Amino acid sequence: MTARVLLTCVGGTMSPDLLTHLRGDPVLKPYLVGVDASPNAAGRAYVDAFYQVPWGEDATYVDEVARIVAAEKVNLVLPGSDPEAFSLAAGREKIAAAGAVVLASPVAVLDLIRDKQATYRALQVAGLRVPEHVCVASVDDLRSAISGFGYPRRSVIVKPVAGRGGRGMRVLVGSDEAPAAWIGGGAREKREANHATPEEMSKWFEDGALMVMPLLHAPVHDVDVFAIRGKAQAALVRRRFNPAGIPFTGNRIVSDPVIMKYCLEIAEALGLDALHDIDLMTDDQGRPCLLEVNPRPSGSVVAAHMAGFPIMASAIAETLGTPYPLKAPVRDIDVGMAPRAILMVKAADLS
Repeated sequence: MTARVLLTCVGGTMSPDLLTHLRGDPVLKPYLVGVDASPNAAGRAYVDAFYQVPWGEDATYVDEVARIVAAEKVNLVLPGSDPEAFSLAAGREKIAAAGAVVLASPVAVLDLIRDKQATYRALQVAGLRVPEHVCVASVDDLRSAISGFGYPRRSVIVKPVAGRGGRGMRVLVGSDEAPAAWIGGGAREKREANHATPEEMSKWFEDGALMVMPLLHAPVHDVDVFAIRGKAQAALVRRRFNPAGIPFTGNRIVSDPVIMKYCLEIAEALGLDALHDIDLMTDDQGRPCLLEVNPRPSGSVVAAHMAGFPIMASAIAETLGTPYPLKAPVRDIDVGMAPRAILMVKAADLS
């Protein structure tokens, strides 16, 4: 086959590595189109055609992508960021009219996984384990919830119900339970060492209701799952070397039937219908516990390709009707990152 694939958000740090692996895939033999809001996207030199587009939330975004799809005869669009996944899922009819399918779950599924409370509720109904949590919509309820989880003696997590990737997360540091340094240390997160006043807490509700939960722990896993109408076609468990995830320092690909079964059940319960990244942490009893389901593939999914498990290539091929079965690893495989020594430069960029 010759897949003509449009990938969005090709400015990600690991986009060049992923595009290199996709380009060399013997089944896809792809023509790659990359788009990004930045004209200097890191993946620009690694695609056959590059276009600068508006941000994914922009009202003109879907129309612009549809125009590129028609011009480049693209037959599949794969979103690489959360906003683009939502916009393209909502605009899939326009993209289809231009000639391509969108590899993203239906809007109803994305709305479900965007809401952590609704996600956890759906999984509990299915009999699946979720972290202890309480959702609150007022300062009084927040103070009661954090006290119920042992604060100020124990550390507690507070985050927006609809937040993604640690955005807006606060770690309330307890006097007797110091969180690991990586918890709450990200650019999107904040550690609160001092007791917040009610007035300060009220500002935490700017993005809506909050979820309160006890600390979860390492190991932390990214699980790549490609599902069709809730039935997983391929999945891979990757343990993070850096539990915070950013910067990416590598993974251990693990053959763990307990985690695998848990994530396949999550995919079915939520009706996932695309390639998704499931983030897991570990509870006090050492069990894997869902943190969140992302609406698009992991930014580090190339680690799966490096380990000989090209799940994104398989998802593209299968969505376009070409079988691409994968054999799961039967032993642990370490995947690290080396500095990129060679930059691919197209002849057109030298003129």
